[in-house]
Amino acid sequence: MMSDESTWILATDRLLLRPLGLDDLERLAAIQSDPEVMRFFPSGPRSQDQTLADLERCMKLQTEHGFSLWATIDRQSGLLIGRSGLLPQTLPDRHEVEIAYLIARSHWGLGLATEAARAIRDHGFATLGLDRLVSIIHRDNLASRRVAEKTGLRPERMIQFMDHRCWLYSIESRREIGGSLE
Repeated sequence: MMSDESTWILATDRLLLRPLGLDDLERLAAIQSDPEVMRFFPSGPRSQDQTLADLERCMKLQTEHGFSLWATIDRQSGLLIGRSGLLPQTLPDRHEVEIAYLIARSHWGLGLATEAARAIRDHGFATLGLDRLVSIIHRDNLASRRVAEKTGLRPERMIQFMDHRCWLYSIESRREIGGSLE
């Protein structure tokens, strides 16, 4: 489903990000049912019913916070290839906003997660005025850790998150010191 320009949250050279909707259920369920794609997620592959619950949660978060996980669309094909965006997270010591990304296996190795994550980071700081962003990454997920590092996030500490040992990566807004995010 190709989105018209009025529904986009973000656009990059190769991607469009827009709010997720119920029309995305079939394609997102196919992506989230792939065991390799979901290998590092605490709940593992998701059923269509679990994906529906995810979509409903994302739609609610978008309404409540003005951000959530967004449909990640390949501009060339118009195909939904994943979901990426910002998620509120509650950790034992503080509330955080996480840059999150999940791309279909058919689109791995093309730099699309990094492209999405950089745009999301910039949107979080410049448009939403956030001071800090994090990514919570399973300790063994080297590809996701590389995406975070290419986006400017740095490992802060190891945490326990949903019964897994994960790296907490973080980046602070540099607007106070006038530094570039790149």
